This record gives sequence, structure tokens and C-alpha cells, in this order.
Amino acid sequence: MNPVSRRPVANRMGPWQLALLLLCLFTFSLYSLPTFFGEQPALGLHGGATLAPAEQQALQQADLLPQRVVTTDEGQTLVFDSLVHQQAARQLLLQQGRDARQITVEFHANAPQWLTRIGASPIRLGLDLRGGSQLLIGVDTSGLVETHTRSLMDRVRADLREHKLAGTQVQRAGDGQVSITLPAVDSPAPWLEVLRPYTQGQPAPWALTRDGQTFRLTLTAEERLQLVRNAVSQNLTILKKRIAELGISEATVQQQGQTGIRIELPGVHNPKQARDVIGATASLAFHQARQDSSFTLPDRAGQAVGLQRQPVLGGEHIVDARAGNDEMGKPQVSITLDRQGGTLMNRFSRDHVGQAMATVFTEYQSGADGVLRAQNQVINVATIQTALGDQFRITGIDGLQQARELALLLRAGALTAPLQILEERSVGPSLGQQNIEAGFTALAMGMAGMMLFLLCWYRRFGWVAITALLANLLMQVGMLALLPGAVLTLPGIAGLVLTVGMAVDTHVLIFERIRDRIREGGSLANAIDFGYRSAFRTILDANITTLISAVVLYGIGTGPLQGFAITLMLGLISSMITGIWGTRALINPLWGRSTLKTVRI
Repeated sequence: MNPVSRRPVANRMGPWQLALLLLCLFTFSLYSLPTFFGEQPALGLHGGATLAPAEQQALQQADLLPQRVVTTDEGQTLVFDSLVHQQAARQLLLQQGRDARQITVEFHANAPQWLTRIGASPIRLGLDLRGGSQLLIGVDTSGLVETHTRSLMDRVRADLREHKLAGTQVQRAGDGQVSITLPAVDSPAPWLEVLRPYTQGQPAPWALTRDGQTFRLTLTAEERLQLVRNAVSQNLTILKKRIAELGISEATVQQQGQTGIRIELPGVHNPKQARDVIGATASLAFHQARQDSSFTLPDRAGQAVGLQRQPVLGGEHIVDARAGNDEMGKPQVSITLDRQGGTLMNRFSRDHVGQAMATVFTEYQSGADGVLRAQNQVINVATIQTALGDQFRITGIDGLQQARELALLLRAGALTAPLQILEERSVGPSLGQQNIEAGFTALAMGMAGMMLFLLCWYRRFGWVAITALLANLLMQVGMLALLPGAVLTLPGIAGLVLTVGMAVDTHVLIFERIRDRIREGGSLANAIDFGYRSAFRTILDANITTLISAVVLYGIGTGPLQGFAITLMLGLISSMITGIWGTRALINPLWGRSTLKTVRI
């Protein structure tokens, strides 16, 4: 008897394996459906807003009436037949006096409502497929170190005067360096006591060295990097807020490199509109809180807060603001002011201990007419516990996340790192549509060619492989739709084609192992068991190495590269599920017990 036939055949899958496979196929196929129904350009009216009769009449006169109006509890969605009509209708509504914050540029899914109720939505398309504008903005961090150094010099001079250490020279010694030259004294201990606090912390912001009677404070590499990070995060937060004023629900604002910010605005084909909003300014001020004052501003909850009209000091005096926890573990924000700001704050707080002080954030936003208008909001009200200087803390914050947001807003009050538009490009809607058609045509042709090969080369097993390929494609689409932040780009479509080809490689490897076993004299059932067992490790090793490369590519890449990496990673996962377990779930019931030895596959 041939030894290959003595091994017991194990061509069966456990109930939990079948249940898990069916759950994955059903879930991802279900969430892929909205993508195939497509979507249309739309305008969203939020905050309970609806289309007024005068606005409807104006749209009708301009021949811009929406195809249909979808009413929800949050407002209305106006669905149009083209991007041109969508943009024109938005401009017309703004001219009619509609608040820009109530209008968002959206894309309405044509899928049935029962799909939207379960959270299913179409795949988000990238700029190269949707069309729109892209801006690459550089954050100029050249002046950060200089500002930080000058602030340190002012603080050191103030501390020396407070400790009555006269005759000391404090001057800038270089980039991020401050020299402190002592007078002719026997012991430098008092000076060391003054300078030591600046060298404490994890990590220490300044490094202290000594050369004779001269001490030198040098900005550490960790602190320098932290300054750059804070500046970029500050501007990133502000840009996200300003882009929201454009009313674009699918806008992407991401950090690119160490000091770059990339902004993608799908559906916005007027870059000037984006530049106007990005170019808006923001400021911050501290006011005395007075309940009996006639001058009031709203807080975050919309409640009026009485304030002294004249501010104590403005945000231009803020050097740094960082979130953390106090001694009791409660969230706080530590503020650092420049010398002038510290003097003003000390004078005011010394005379108003026990009274409330409010932090007012002012943002200048561009309206439909292009005019900047101030938007004021009280973001914090705190009681002064003691006399304050150039460093103080804001407490009474609800949570650490709110403290982080407050720190970002405080740093945003003084934009020490200006923005510069490095690159600007626009993709028209027709070009985006051409890219979609070209990409999916390539995908369809690739799928057709691979299906024809599988059908001709593997006959009965070819139908199984074709079914697995279709399931693989559905799973990838469903994964892309479910994954938060995933965007399909033109390189992403290339990734889909590539992973479909890699899925075919999985089938070829398994089927060829089965053929080899049959040639050795094994039965079809035995060959199937051997083919899947022997090919599994090879397939797993190959896919894991490729997956590692895809993860690295996603980590270091941006935009289209990330789109390619995402589809590559998802394709590898889905091809393993459908290529190994999916095909075996179909083959086992059909040929898993066959004793034929002279069969061709």
C-alpha cells in the first residue's frame, strides 16, 4: 500500500471556524454595499436649520434647486446632481445671509436608509478621486528658540534682582544659549541657587555649565524638540478649527514631516477660499470677571459672563502653556509669560486675590464677503488664590483632555510660529472622475484576466478560486468603509489590484501542492489535506513579510502612499481569510472525502 494513503484525512473545519468565517464575510460584505450604491454631492444644514422660503425661491430662480431634500432631527440635507450645482448653491445661500457654520459640504449616500441606520457608509475617496484642493503648509519654527531664550534672560534677570545679586551680566551667548557672568565673589552658591530651578525637570529644559566666573544655560535637545512639537500641534489645532469654518465634512488635516501640515479639501475647487480661512488670526486675553458688569461674553455653554472691558493682558505675552496634573492629581494648565506679561499679571493678581479672572479666546473668521469678524468666547474662569508672576497655573478644569485643549488654545493666542503655504494644487471634479473610471477599469480587467486563468488552468477548483476572489474584493471594500480615517486613493486602487493578484498566488500555491500529491499517488481527499497543510506556512510567512513592509510604508508615508499601504494591508488580511479558510470551506464538502486518484484539477 502506498504510504501516502495511510494518513487519516482531516478535511473538516470546526464549527467555530465556519461561524467566524461566515461572520467576517457577512459583516464586511454588508458594509461594502453603500459603496456600490454610490453617492451624490450635497449640502448639510445643521443645528435644526431648514431651507427658508426666500432661500428656496432664490435657488429656484438660479436653477439650483436640489434633486431632493432629506430632513432629519439635526436639520436638512440638500442633494444635488453635480459638484458645480453644489458649490453654486452654497455661495448663494451664504449671500442670502445663511451662517457659514450651519452649512457643510457633504456627499449623500444613495444606499437604502436601513444601511445608514446601522452605520454603513461609502468608502471615503481621496483628493485624486474626489477632486478638490490641497495645501502644504510649513510652520516656521526659526524664531521659537530666540523667543524662548529672550524669555529666559528676562526671568533670570528678575530672579537675580529679587535675590539682590547685583553686578551680574546676563546676555545671549548663541543659539539657545544664555551666559551669566558673575562678579568677583568667593562663592557662587547664591547664583547656583537661582539658576538651579531652570535645570530641573524630566526632561530638563536647560543644561548648566561653568567656565570660571561664567555660567552658561543651554537649551537641551529634548526641550528644543518639544518647542517645535508644541508649535506644530498648536497650528494644527487652529487649522482644524479654521477648516471647519469652510464647512467641509471630509477635510483632512495632518502633520507631514517635522514642521509641515498637509490639508486636503475634497469637493473644494477654489483654493482662495481655503487660503482666506487659513489666513485668519486668533488672539487671547485675560479679563477680570465681574458679575455687575454690563460687558458680557458667552462661555462654552452659551452663558453670559460679566467682564471688565479692559483686559489685564493679552495672549501676545504667553510664551508657553502645558497641560498636566497638580499635587492632588487634578488637571491644570501651566502658563509661562514674558517679562512684561509677568509684571502686569503680578500687579493685577496682587491687588485682586480671591477674585475671579476669565480667559477670553478671540478668533477672527472670514465670512462670505471675505471680511474678518471677531468671535469671542470665555474658555475659563478661575479664582486668584495668590499673587501671580510670569508663571502660574489655571485650575478648576473638568478633565485632562480639556486641559490639553485649553493649553493648545492658550498657545494659539500668540502665534510665535507663522504659517507659510509651500505648495498648492487643485484637482478638478472631471479629472477625479476620470481617475475613478481608469482605476476601476484596470481593476475589472485585472480581475477578468485572473478569473479566466483560474478557470482554464484549474477547472473545477477554478470556480472555487473565482468565488474566493469576489469575496476577497467585497471584504476589502467593507474593511475600507469600516476603518476610521481610511481613504481610497488612486494608488489605493493599485493596491487593490496588487492584493487580488497576491490572492491568486495563494490559490496557485495550494492547488499546485494538491496536484503534486495526486501525482505521487494520493487520493483527492488526501491531496487536499496535504496541499492546505503544506502551503499554509509558506503563505503565512510570505504575507507577514509583505505586511511588515506595508506597515512601515504607512508609518513613513503620507497621502497617496498611505492609501496604497492601507489597501495592501487590508488585502493581505482578506486574501488569507478567503484564500485559505474560504476556499477550504467550499472544497471540503465537495471533494473532502473523495477517494479518486486519477482526477485532474
